[in-house]
Amino acid sequence: METYSHAFFTWALAKHGIKAGRAAGIAGALGASFPDLPSFAGTAYYIGPAYLRDGWSSMDTEEVLQAIYFTGPFGGTGSILHSAVPVVALLVLYRISGLVRLDQHRILLWFLLGWLGHTLADFLTHVDDVRPLFWPLSSWTWASPISYYNSAYYGREFFLANHGLMLLTMLALLVSRLRRRAGKAS
Repeated sequence: METYSHAFFTWALAKHGIKAGRAAGIAGALGASFPDLPSFAGTAYYIGPAYLRDGWSSMDTEEVLQAIYFTGPFGGTGSILHSAVPVVALLVLYRISGLVRLDQHRILLWFLLGWLGHTLADFLTHVDDVRPLFWPLSSWTWASPISYYNSAYYGREFFLANHGLMLLTMLALLVSRLRRRAGKAS
């Protein structure tokens, strides 16, 4: 999924679904964006200077994408952050270390849940750009039958469903807010 989709749905779930509060919603959105930070850095590293120097014509798109996501200096970090292993280990540590008691607003918990949600959503929506779910314990990968972007694997349909659900969520939140305001006014 797109980074903003991960962030939006985690924020909506934490703040409005579970009602964990504003801080938890923001932390969840940040956690849901966290695994994609290496790809943003890789994009700036590879595309920025080349584009400024030579424009798009000099760039081999496939080679640049491989470098950004897999082979370049940020690819390994992206694989770690898209693996369930580190985030599940941190969730277990969170639970057994007593951080649960210290994290009164559940900020760290929602950051970790957002990160895990991103990892699982990407596992279910990546076809040809998969990452090992259990890396570094295993290099096993699975290609989902649904892609969040590739039209050969229902990418258009997924885009419409994903963005339609975001729109419906925003409309539901808007209606809820308008009803609360109307209730306060009367």
